[in-house]
Amino acid sequence: MKILTPLYLAGILMFTTACELTFFLNTPTATPGAAPTSAAATPTSESAYPWPDEDGACTLVTSEATITYDRPSSAAQVFSEVEAGFSALVAGRTADGWVGFDPGLAQAANVGIFRLRWVHFDEVTLSGACVDVPQATWVPQPDLCYTMPMESVNVYSGANTSTTVVATLQVEDFAAVSGFTNTGWAQVDLGAGNTGLSDSGWMEEAALNLNGGTCDELPTVSP
Repeated sequence: MKILTPLYLAGILMFTTACELTFFLNTPTATPGAAPTSAAATPTSESAYPWPDEDGACTLVTSEATITYDRPSSAAQVFSEVEAGFSALVAGRTADGWVGFDPGLAQAANVGIFRLRWVHFDEVTLSGACVDVPQATWVPQPDLCYTMPMESVNVYSGANTSTTVVATLQVEDFAAVSGFTNTGWAQVDLGAGNTGLSDSGWMEEAALNLNGGTCDELPTVSP
C-alpha cells in the first residue's frame, strides 16, 4: 500500500474546493432516440452526521493509521493506508458519512467523483465549513466497472455503428460495463450510471475509459 508523505500532502492542499463542485452536477444527456426514465442518481436524503459548520475550509485529520478507499464503501478497492496525522481538504461527502478528498495524483483518465478517495466520518476528525462541501447525489457502486468518456461517445442498440443510437455519453457521464465481445465492443448498462436512463447498449471498445478493480474480470458476451 502507498503511504502518503508530507510532500505528497502539500500537493493535495493546493487544489481548491470550488473546482470540485461540478463533479456532482451531472445532467442526463440522452439523444432523441432514448426515452428518459426516472433518474438513476436519486438525490440522497439529508445526512444524519454532524458535519462541522465552522470558519475555514473543511479539513480531515486522522488520529491513527487509516485505510482509504477508491470509492465511498469499505467494500471498494483499497487505495492506501495513511498514517496518524494525515490531513487533507475535503472535496466531497455522502449522506451515509463518507468523506472524499483529492489525492493530488495525475488522473487524466478519471473525471468527477472518480477523482476522489474516501474515508469514513467515524475514522477522521473534521473541522471547518464541512456543511458547505457538496453532498454527492450519485456514487459509484464498489464492485462495478465503469466507463467515463473524455469526449462525447455514442451508445448503440447493437454492436454495430449502423444500429440506433440510444444515448450519447458526455464528459462526467458514467455507465457500467458488463462485458466485452470478441469483435471490439463492450456491453454497457446505463441504468447503473448517472445518466437517468435505464437502457442497456453497446459501445466501441476503443472509446472506453475504464475505472474499477473488476474491469479485468468481465466476461466475454455475445451481441
